[in-house]
Amino acid sequence: MILTKRITKLTAVALCSVIFSCTINSLPAFSVVDNAEVGESLHDGSFTYELINGTYTITECDPTSILTTVPEIRNGYAVTAIADNAFQNCHFIEELTIPDTITSIGENAFIGCTSLEKITLPSRITELKNCTFMGCTHLESIEIPDKVNSIGNYAFYNCSLLKSVKLPGELGSIGPMAFAQCSSITDIDSSKCSAFVFEDGILYNSNKQNIYRASTALTGDVYIKNEVKYIEPGAFSVCVNINGLYLPSSVTDIGESAFSYCTGLKSIDFSAGLTNIAPIAFKYCNSLESVEFPVTLDSIGDGAFLGCKSLSKVIIPEGVSTIGEGAFLDCSKLEQVIIPKSVNNISAHAFGFELLDNEEYSAIKSFNMSVFTGSAGESYAKSSKVDYSYIDKNLKRYAFIIISVALLLAVIVLAIILMAKGKKGASSSKKKAEKERIEEENYEKILDDSAETQETKKDKD
Repeated sequence: MILTKRITKLTAVALCSVIFSCTINSLPAFSVVDNAEVGESLHDGSFTYELINGTYTITECDPTSILTTVPEIRNGYAVTAIADNAFQNCHFIEELTIPDTITSIGENAFIGCTSLEKITLPSRITELKNCTFMGCTHLESIEIPDKVNSIGNYAFYNCSLLKSVKLPGELGSIGPMAFAQCSSITDIDSSKCSAFVFEDGILYNSNKQNIYRASTALTGDVYIKNEVKYIEPGAFSVCVNINGLYLPSSVTDIGESAFSYCTGLKSIDFSAGLTNIAPIAFKYCNSLESVEFPVTLDSIGDGAFLGCKSLSKVIIPEGVSTIGEGAFLDCSKLEQVIIPKSVNNISAHAFGFELLDNEEYSAIKSFNMSVFTGSAGESYAKSSKVDYSYIDKNLKRYAFIIISVALLLAVIVLAIILMAKGKKGASSSKKKAEKERIEEENYEKILDDSAETQETKKDKD
C-alpha cells in the first residue's frame, strides 16, 4: 500500500541498508594501485575512485574501513568530489575530515553512518544535497561551511543526537524534512544568516511566514505567531513535551510530518483559515484526545492522524472534500464519526481500522460511521465493510417524531383552551343565574315592603 511504503520510508533509520562483512581489509587505508590508467576505476583498499574530467571522484567506500580522513590526491590527480551514496552505511567511521579539494558531495553520501560523531566539511562546497547525513544517529553537532547556500530534503533526517547546528551566512533555502526527527536538537545558530532567524526556540525564515524547525526543548502550550502561514514538513517532529497547540487564522497549510511523534500533545486549537493538513502531519501523537476542524479545511492527507491511540472524538465540518488513505488509521478509541455531504473522496483504511505488526489491517469492531445516502461516506463504509447508519434517514425519522409531538402538543393546547373557555362560559352562566336570583329576591322584598307600608296606612286611617 502507498501509506505503508510512506511509513516505512519515514521511520527507517536509513534507507537501503546493506549486510556487510565484518572482516577488515588488510590493505593500508590509502595504498595506491600503481598501474591504474586514466579512465579506469582506481581501488586503494578503502575507496573506489573514478577519473572524471581530470579529477577523481570517490564513488564508494568499503563499509568495513576504519578511517578518519579523505585523501586530497591520488596518482597525481586531485580528489574533488564524493559521489551519491559513496559512504552509505559505513558504520565504523566515527570522525571524518574532508579536505578543501572536495567541491561537491552527492546525495545520500553519508546516509546510515550510524557511528559518525564528528565531521569537518570542506570550505568550498556550496550545497548539502538530499539525504546527505540521513540516519547519522550519533552526529551531535555540525558547522556548515559559509559558502553553502542550500540544505536539501532530508539532509539531516533522523540525526537523533544532533543538538546544535550553525547556519552559514549565505544559506538561502532549507528543504522539506531537512531536520525532521532530530529528537535532540535544541539550538540553531542563525546569527550569520540573514535569511533565517531562530527565536524563542523556533527557526523561521526572515519574514516569519514559515517555520522550519522547533527546538525539542519546547514545553507546555505553543502559540504560533500570527505572521506564520506555513509549517514546514517535520518542523515540530519529536517535540514530545508540547501539550497544547494554538494555530492562528494566518496558517493555511500544515506540512508533512510537521507534528509527528509529539507524544505529549493533548489538544489542538485549529483556527478558521486552515485549508490543508498534509500526510502524516500528526502521526503518532499518542496523547491527542479530540480534534475539531475549522470550516475552511478542504483536505486531510494520508495518515494525517495515524496511530493517535487516544483520539476518541473527531468533528469533520461541511466543506472538507478529501480524506486520505489511513488518515485515521490505528485510532483504536475512535468509535464514531460523522461524514458530511461535502466529502467526495475517502481513501482506503481512512477510518475504522487498526494496523497490525505485520502491516496487515484489522477492522475495529466498535466503529460506526454516520453517512448520507449516495455519499462518498456511504461508498467507503460499504466497500470497507464498516458499520454505518444514515444521517438523512434518521433526520426524516426525527422530523416525523418532532412533527407528531408538535401536533399532539397542539391538540393538547387546543383542548386546554376549549376547556378554559367552557369553564369560563359555565362560570358566567352561574354568575348570571345567581345575579337574577338575587335581583328576584330583592324585587320580591321590595314588593313585600310596599305591601306592609300600605297595610300600615290603612290601620292609621
